[in-house]
Amino acid sequence: MEEQKIKEIIEEMPQYKVNKIANEIAIRITNVFTELKDQYDELLKKLVQCQIKIARFEDENMSHYYSNGVIYFSNKIHTNSINEVLVIEYLHFLQDGREQTCFQESLNNFAAKLLTQELKERMNVFGIFLTSLIEGDYALLVNLIMQIDFLVGRKEFVETVINNKDEYYVLINKISNGNINRLTGDFRKLYYLVLDYKTTDDLYKIEQEIREMYFSIQNYIMKFYFYYMTIHITDEEEVQEIKQKLEALKNYRGVIEEDKFYEEGCQKIVESLNKKEKQLKKKNSKNALAIIYKNRLIAFIKKLLSFNS
Repeated sequence: MEEQKIKEIIEEMPQYKVNKIANEIAIRITNVFTELKDQYDELLKKLVQCQIKIARFEDENMSHYYSNGVIYFSNKIHTNSINEVLVIEYLHFLQDGREQTCFQESLNNFAAKLLTQELKERMNVFGIFLTSLIEGDYALLVNLIMQIDFLVGRKEFVETVINNKDEYYVLINKISNGNINRLTGDFRKLYYLVLDYKTTDDLYKIEQEIREMYFSIQNYIMKFYFYYMTIHITDEEEVQEIKQKLEALKNYRGVIEEDKFYEEGCQKIVESLNKKEKQLKKKNSKNALAIIYKNRLIAFIKKLLSFNS
C-alpha cells in the first residue's frame, strides 16, 4: 500500500492517551485471541511505544496511515473509543516492516473485525450471496479469509497478525503444495477488480470478472485444503473430523444460485476419505493381529523357559 504524504502535523497525542488506547487494545487482543492470554504485559510494552499524530493529508480523501512507528489520523477519525480503523493501524505498527499486501490487509481486516465486533452477516456482493464480517472493498476477500480460517484454524494466524511471524504463510504454503504466491496474487487481482468497478464504463464486464476471480479463489482453497488433508490423515477419527468440516464449509462459501463445484467436489472428497478410511481400518486390523501374535509368541517362549528351568 502506498504511503500518503503529510501536509501538516496538527498535534501529537499525549502519552497518557496513547497508553489508554494501548491498554484497551492489549486487553482485547488477549481476550479474543486466547493463545496470547499470557502475553498482555509484553503486548502493552510494545503498543505504548506507538506514536499517534493528528495530521492534514495532501490527499483530502485520506484519513489515516501508518509509517515508521507513527500512526497518522485526520480529524475525521475518532480516537476516543476503539474502532476498526484504530485497530488496523495498530496492527500495522505490530507488523512494522512487513509488506502490506492485499492478502495481508485481508488478514488485518478480519482480525480488526474480530477485535471490535464479530458479526457474521449474510450479504449480496456483486450478485454473490455470502457471509462476511465486513462491507466495502474487502467484503469478498474477508469472506475468503474466513473460509481459510475455518479450515486451518487460528493459531498461526494470530502469530502472523499479532506477533509479526511468518507462521501463517508457511502453513498455507505447505497446505497449498508451495503455491501461496498463486493465492496471494489472486487476492491482489480480486481487490483491484473491485476498485476498477468504481471507475469502469463497463460494469457488467467487471462484475463478471469479479465473480470469476472470487469463485476461482474459493474453489482453489477448498481443493488444496482437502487434497492435502486426505493425503495426511493418520487415523480414523481424523476422517470423521474432516467429513464434518467439509459439510460445515458450505456455510461459509459464497454462491449465486447453486454451488456445483462444492457438490461435485464434496462427492469426490468423500469418496477419497472413504477409501482412506478403509486403508486405515485394514492397517489397524493388521497391526492388531500382529500385536496378538507377538503377545502369544512371548507367552509361549516364557512357558518354554519356565518348563526348561
